[in-house]
Amino acid sequence: MKTLKSYLGSLGLFPLEMVRNMYEITVREVKPKRGLEEAVCVHALPDITEVGALTVRKLIEALKAEKIIEVEFTDMPPMVIVEDGVVRPPQIQVYVWNSHTDGRSLLLVTGDDQPMTAPGIYTLSEQIAKLLADFKVKFLITLGGYLSDCENGERRVYFTSTGGLEFPEIEKLERMPKGEIVGANGLVPVIAKEKYGIEGVILLSKVDSKVAVTGKTDMEAAKLLLKTIKKYLNLPIENDGIREEAEETKEESRGSEIEFQSYIY
Repeated sequence: MKTLKSYLGSLGLFPLEMVRNMYEITVREVKPKRGLEEAVCVHALPDITEVGALTVRKLIEALKAEKIIEVEFTDMPPMVIVEDGVVRPPQIQVYVWNSHTDGRSLLLVTGDDQPMTAPGIYTLSEQIAKLLADFKVKFLITLGGYLSDCENGERRVYFTSTGGLEFPEIEKLERMPKGEIVGANGLVPVIAKEKYGIEGVILLSKVDSKVAVTGKTDMEAAKLLLKTIKKYLNLPIENDGIREEAEETKEESRGSEIEFQSYIY
């Protein structure tokens, strides 16, 4: 099966070198990279459900992780981010948390958005995977959402993996049903495994389609994902930070009778 890059290349339209040269990537070191040997990485870029990216942001906030890398990429949406009255371009951001009790290191990767084109997503995913290899990451956990029907209130986290599992407890979760994972949240762990030998898992929290279609984040799904990460990485955090938001989302979603097709993103 041909990939987009190989297909375009076979047509003589976009050789791989040309595709790469279409974009400009800027990697900026904000703080020195220290104490990152054998780190575990938790990664999630925004997608249609937002629960993965929200969970990483909550981890960054709860652990008071420090930002060490900013990545800017020219295939990101043509917009700027306004923070405290100052504008900046969209970024991928890398944070680090070092445990003072057992010496563990945790790398946290998230961003403002994903690239707009398939070649752009591939290119940025390769750059992120390379950064993880440079940091000598030993294991990668990517987060996302699984769109489904939650009429019975059933919530769960599915998982799929690139190979061997670093954390055997994850096997207690149900393997993701057959489907597809679109975007960098699926590509980064695959590229990290194929190119750099970094094993990883993808955790997908079941998202209520009725909430997702409104453009809001399913806080119940994010809360469960945060609880799962806290448990399996034994992190010193509380998941109370999104409990109130979860209750608000639940109230707003009640009463909707619209039916939606389930799919994976």
